[in-house]
Amino acid sequence: MKRLLILPFLAALNLVAGPSDRPNVLVIMVDDLGYADMSSYGSTDLQTPNVDRLVSEGMRFNKFYANGCVCSPTRAALLTGRFPDLVGMPGVTRLHADDSWGCLTPDAVMLPDLFRESGCSTTLIGKWHLGLEKEKSADETHE
Repeated sequence: MKRLLILPFLAALNLVAGPSDRPNVLVIMVDDLGYADMSSYGSTDLQTPNVDRLVSEGMRFNKFYANGCVCSPTRAALLTGRFPDLVGMPGVTRLHADDSWGCLTPDAVMLPDLFRESGCSTTLIGKWHLGLEKEKSADETHE
């Protein structure tokens, strides 16, 4: 439920942005959300009026499938448009390299990169979860 609390804030940002010749694009990825877990998609026991408003005023995807069964590969696929394994994310990224299942490849072209190239502003709110910075070597630490 905490993940949905940010949505009213994001909707407000869209309203105060002002007129533009470019559309506002808001991509929301929520971990562990089932298809009918929001009222705009059929839930009767959970009401999501702010999401419902975004859905009614924007695009609704009825046949969209995740490219992974866990969050990191799904994020990688959504943000790059490629299969997770092809961008270094076959599994979940964890805090320790010896227990991690990947890190996003540095050459991956990301959706925000394409938006910025066309003159749009971008931001990320939430978790990155696509890898950590590489550990510095002893030489880099002492520079």
